[in-house]
Amino acid sequence: MMTSGVRGPYAKTAAVRQGILEAARLAFAETGYRATTMKAVAERAQISQRGLVHHFSSKEELLTGVLADYDQRVAKNLSGDTGAAALRRLVEATALDATEPRIIEMYAILSAEAVATDHPAHHYYLKRYEVFRTYVRTQFEILSERGDMRSPLDPHTLSIVFTGLVDGLQTQWLYDRSVDIRDALHRFLDTVLCD
Repeated sequence: MMTSGVRGPYAKTAAVRQGILEAARLAFAETGYRATTMKAVAERAQISQRGLVHHFSSKEELLTGVLADYDQRVAKNLSGDTGAAALRRLVEATALDATEPRIIEMYAILSAEAVATDHPAHHYYLKRYEVFRTYVRTQFEILSERGDMRSPLDPHTLSIVFTGLVDGLQTQWLYDRSVDIRDALHRFLDTVLCD
């Protein structure tokens, strides 16, 4: 009995937080970080501003929550594989974003806005790119050590090129939905890997 009493309020709080994060994600995608107000997020989440501030004390904290929530969901889908399997799964995770265009829009808008060093997400994006490139480089290093690569490029360079391809393809896709992100990335890997 006692356990269910604890879970009830916790589950409700978690659901409210998730609803706020979803509302913020959509608002940031539509109007950008700077133009989005806490009031607009509260209205979209169907919660009072006071209730919003109870969960996220500032817009900066809300932005960090949105970005971290999305990255956690992606990371869950990537665990367990290495080498070619890890890279192929990363392609699938990237392509899956196309089922939610606003996620790609949000990331494109925020990554552009966050170039400014005073933007609240500036350091987040610096770290995110570093982590992404490191993950990709590690997979290419594993493949290189196994002799499963046919590219003249080293793993470090390949990680930069692959990261640029992901970002560039997603941006192109925002303008032209006929751009096949999944196919292009798999074809790139076909030219690099022996699998």
